[in-house]
Amino acid sequence: MIGHSSVARSVPRLSVVLATDGLWTVRDLVGSLAAQTISSEIEIVVVCPSVAALGTPDEPGPWEGLRVVEHVLLPLGEARAAGIRAAGAEVVVIAETHAFPAPDWAERLVRAHDASWVAVMPAVTNANPATALSWSSFLVDYGPWALGSGAREIDDPPTYHASFKRGALLAFGPRLGELLEPGSTLADELRQQGYRFWHEPTARIDHLNVAVPKAWIHERFLGGRLLGASRRARWSRRRTLAYLVGSPLVPAIRLLRSRQAVVSSSRAGSLPRGTRSATMLGCIAWGVGETVGYAFGARRASAARMLEYELHKVSYLSKRDRPTGS
Repeated sequence: MIGHSSVARSVPRLSVVLATDGLWTVRDLVGSLAAQTISSEIEIVVVCPSVAALGTPDEPGPWEGLRVVEHVLLPLGEARAAGIRAAGAEVVVIAETHAFPAPDWAERLVRAHDASWVAVMPAVTNANPATALSWSSFLVDYGPWALGSGAREIDDPPTYHASFKRGALLAFGPRLGELLEPGSTLADELRQQGYRFWHEPTARIDHLNVAVPKAWIHERFLGGRLLGASRRARWSRRRTLAYLVGSPLVPAIRLLRSRQAVVSSSRAGSLPRGTRSATMLGCIAWGVGETVGYAFGARRASAARMLEYELHKVSYLSKRDRPTGS
C-alpha cells in the first residue's frame, strides 16, 4: 500500500527519490523501476505536498511499497533533501519524472558503488530524438553523459540522475537542500573531502526534452535565470557583479562545452537538420536568463513554472516526438 513507511523487506540497495504532484505524473517511471532486474531491492521515495494530493491508484500498477514523504515542492532542492533523509538505502539517486531507466540501470549503478566512488553518473540518451529543439537541449544539458562516452573518473556529476552514497550527502546537514539547487558547490565540496566520482556508461536512462517552440525557449530562459538567481542568493555582491558583467559570454561558454557532444552526434548521423542553430539559440536564451538572474534574482513564479516543465515534460513534446499511441 501507499503510505509513510515502506513494506517490510530487507534493507534496499538503492533508494530512488522522486518529487511529484501526483501518481499519474510518475506512472511510467514507477513502471520502469518495477521492471528493473533488481526491482525487489529498490525503494521508491515519493516526495509530494500531501498524501491526499498524491491520489489513489485508479488501475493496477507497481504502487506497492512506495514510501511517501509529505513536503512542499518548492524549493525543489529542499523537497529532494527531505526524500534523501527519509531514504533507507546506502545509495540514493534523485530521479526525474521524464527520465526512464533501462532495465539493468539500477543493478549497474549499485555494482559500480561497490567500489569507493561516492557518486556514479549513468549514460543519458535522448528519449524524443525527432526534432532539433529536443536535441539542442539534450546536447547542452547532458552531452558529457551521452551514450558512447567511455567509463571514466569525472569531476562534476550533476545532482540529479547521478547516484550518491547517502551518508556523504547527509553529512551536509541542513545545507543539503541548498546544495541540491542549480549551480551549487556540491561536487566541489565532496571532492574537497577526498571523494571521487565515476561515469558508468553501461547504466542508461532515456531523457525526454521540451520540444514545443514557445515552451522550449521559455524553459531555456528560466533555466538560466534560476541558475543566476541561485548564485546571486549565495554570492557576495562583488562576485555577482563580476558575473553580471561577464554574462554576455555565457552563450559562447555553453556552446563550447557542448561542442564535442554536437560534433560526435553529428558524425553519428543522428542530428535533425537545424540542431546547431537551435543549440546556439538555446544558449543565447539561457545567457539572457542568467543575466536577468544575476541582476534581479527570480520570483517564485519562475520556479513554479520551471517545476511545471520538470514534472510534466511529456506535455511539451512535439507531435513527432510523442510516443506511438499517446
